[in-house]
Amino acid sequence: MIKVCIIEDEQPAAQRLAKLLKQAAPDAEVVQHCDSIETAVVYLKGNPIVDLLLLDIQLGDGLSFDIFKSVEVDCPVIFTTAFDEFAIKAFELNSIDYLLKPIRVEALFRSIEKFRKLNQSTQPDLKMLATLLDKEKRDYKRRFLVYAGENLVSVKTSDISYFYSVEKSTFLTAQNGRSYALDLSLDKLEELLNPTDFFRINRQYLAAFSSIKKISLQSKSRIKLTLDPLPKEEILVSTARTHEFREWLDR
Repeated sequence: MIKVCIIEDEQPAAQRLAKLLKQAAPDAEVVQHCDSIETAVVYLKGNPIVDLLLLDIQLGDGLSFDIFKSVEVDCPVIFTTAFDEFAIKAFELNSIDYLLKPIRVEALFRSIEKFRKLNQSTQPDLKMLATLLDKEKRDYKRRFLVYAGENLVSVKTSDISYFYSVEKSTFLTAQNGRSYALDLSLDKLEELLNPTDFFRINRQYLAAFSSIKKISLQSKSRIKLTLDPLPKEEILVSTARTHEFREWLDR
């Protein structure tokens, strides 16, 4: 019997994961569900170690990596994440398995099979991984140096409403309505910005959460956004990104 602890702050997501786990590994038993960093630390400190942790990256009281700063965790960990690419890269470097949400039973089955073959002596240093994540957080871009005529202006990231592309050019629009040209693609900007604060709406727009003033449902898979300042064109969330966008709004 595989004893599993699920650490997930959303009850429906935890229940769905437990159901998928029963399908992927009938010999698995969920012995505990923790919904925060605080409850996870208390449980892991006060109870015999489980065989496997299924751990969401972003919890209501912070990033789950903080758990490893407070308690020694020797068992394998399978992380779940919606779109934290910087974290995924860290996991790859440290040979930790991860699942992208929405999780499918086939992917969970493969992760469980990897767990079965895993030698615990090869487990990575999770405290070191937490430190790596902290470094990634500090590296998010905080300012952009742009040209305003013959002058240079430093625009704080927190003052930016959205980025957009026109043909092969990229621009940022500040909260005051001013727009400036940038020598960066939207793809590159996605790597530089905190994914908690910014979302790639479609191929042309990368918007800050603070810029979204109205969300209108055109259909089940079509969402229209009203941004501030108001762009010249209609802003629709890419159909391929609709589910991810809903999850981003509900974090």
